[in-house]
Amino acid sequence: MRLPHPAARVSAAVALFTVALFAASCGSPTEPQPAPTTQPVGHGSYASCLAHNGVPTPPAGPAAPPGVDPQTWANAQQACADKAPGPAS
Repeated sequence: MRLPHPAARVSAAVALFTVALFAASCGSPTEPQPAPTTQPVGHGSYASCLAHNGVPTPPAGPAAPPGVDPQTWANAQQACADKAPGPAS
C-alpha cells in the first residue's frame, strides 16, 4: 500500500482545520446589540466647548476655574450641557 504524498496530507489537514474553524464560528451566535439612541460625544468635547465659550479647561468639580467670571462660567456650562459627561454606568 502506498502512503499519500506529504503535500496531500498537509492540504487535507488544512482543509479539515478550516472546516472545523468555520463550524465553530457558526455555533455561537452573538446577541444583537441595540442601536444607540443618541450620538456619542467625543472625548474632550465638553472641555473644548467650554474653551470655545471663554472658559479654560476646568479642574474637576462644579466650581469655576480660578480667574473665570462666574457669569461666563454659568453661560458656558449652559451652552455645553449637552456635551457634559453623564454618570458612570
